[in-house]
Amino acid sequence: MDRVTSVLKREKIVDILNETSRNFRLPLAITDLEGVPFLDAAESGTASAPLPGQISPPTGSRNYPLCYNGERIGTITALTSAENLAAVAYCIENSLRLETENLDLSAEVVRIYEEQALIYSLSRKLGNELEVESICRYILEEAGKVLAVNNISIMLLDSLTNDLYTAQCWGRDRDASLRFRTDAASGLLGRIFQNGEPITLSDIGVEERLAFPYPVSSILCVPLVTDDKGIGMLVASDKLSGEEFWSQELKLMGVFALEAAASIRKAQLYEVIRALYIHTVEALASAIDAKDPYTFGHSNRVARFSMAICEELGMDREEVRQVELAAILHDIGKIGTPESILQKPGRLTPEEMQIIQEHPAKGAQILSNIVELREVTRWIRHHHEWYDGNGYPDQIAADEIPLQARVITIADSFDAMTSDRPYRKGMSADEALRIMEKSYGSQFDPKLLGTFKNLYKGGRLSFGRI
Repeated sequence: MDRVTSVLKREKIVDILNETSRNFRLPLAITDLEGVPFLDAAESGTASAPLPGQISPPTGSRNYPLCYNGERIGTITALTSAENLAAVAYCIENSLRLETENLDLSAEVVRIYEEQALIYSLSRKLGNELEVESICRYILEEAGKVLAVNNISIMLLDSLTNDLYTAQCWGRDRDASLRFRTDAASGLLGRIFQNGEPITLSDIGVEERLAFPYPVSSILCVPLVTDDKGIGMLVASDKLSGEEFWSQELKLMGVFALEAAASIRKAQLYEVIRALYIHTVEALASAIDAKDPYTFGHSNRVARFSMAICEELGMDREEVRQVELAAILHDIGKIGTPESILQKPGRLTPEEMQIIQEHPAKGAQILSNIVELREVTRWIRHHHEWYDGNGYPDQIAADEIPLQARVITIADSFDAMTSDRPYRKGMSADEALRIMEKSYGSQFDPKLLGTFKNLYKGGRLSFGRI
């Protein structure tokens, strides 16, 4: 009877026996394989657990084997003919089977619902996410809700070396996993990756364990495949319960991996396109810098300083990237400025100064037809405005000046002061900061200048010359 009670609640077995007793109008009793009374039911259909040693119904009744899923589990006893008792046993067995199937179906409905909820949750989180790191983090977060394991990681293919490397990992051996790389064409993980099919392995041998940087006994591996091309793999090892991985877990992770692979690949392609875009912009900035060899690399340094400030302010990654773009292009308006003015070794005349001061507006005009750069264009136009309203080209002040433009103003001024010019040598960073501090609230936003100063004092600025 233990086999039955491990699946069905005792109350449900009582209900089945009561129903059968009422239908056949017989007092019935069930004993287990050892002959120990388990349940009995009166003719009225009221079942109870007999006292130890009690026999019910009375002596002289007949017995018939009681089975469950084809295996005997005990005996049904009643004062009736053998033919009727066989029918009674059949009804009870059939009721037990149907109840078990109902439980299985209910569990399947719950499982399918949970799977759909998991896939929906992952899809909602990924949404328009275009950061590979964030996508991998979300994947592990959702997969971890299903797989309670020692370690779970996302490995991605390095197309340059044809290695699989750990992009993200959660679990006991995270540090070891994050340093892990393996050949994508050989070894245990390489063979699984090349095969492209989800797999579970238990009782992993000593030789196969050497493929991992941490101890493993069993693994679940799901290659990430999109457009018939492998881009990585989800690897989970050793369930916390000590059990083997179930085929249902493998199936779920296989469906899970389809969504994950598509999102990762989309983000990778976005990174390639964005890198090409940034490199094109940098090439344009270099062409501008080349007009003045004394300021070569200026735009890239301004971009690094601006990004550091924005990150310190807690801006999200996409906004930081937009500021990077604006900083790289902030002097694009100088493309029309004569080299004789840009490289003049002495003081500029008022007329020449006026031409120089036209470059923010010219830069905005050059980029004005690119809809995607509308905000970037505003920041470029206003990167020479002063906090007190005495800048150019529009003499706006304080919060009228876009925050991103105020950031670029500080980065641009600092690099200009610390760079060599035809008419002077660049000053030290400390000296430049001392001079800038005198313009708190006049040229520079006090809060942003304070942030920049803290970054410098904390050694968190990159001063490398390009």
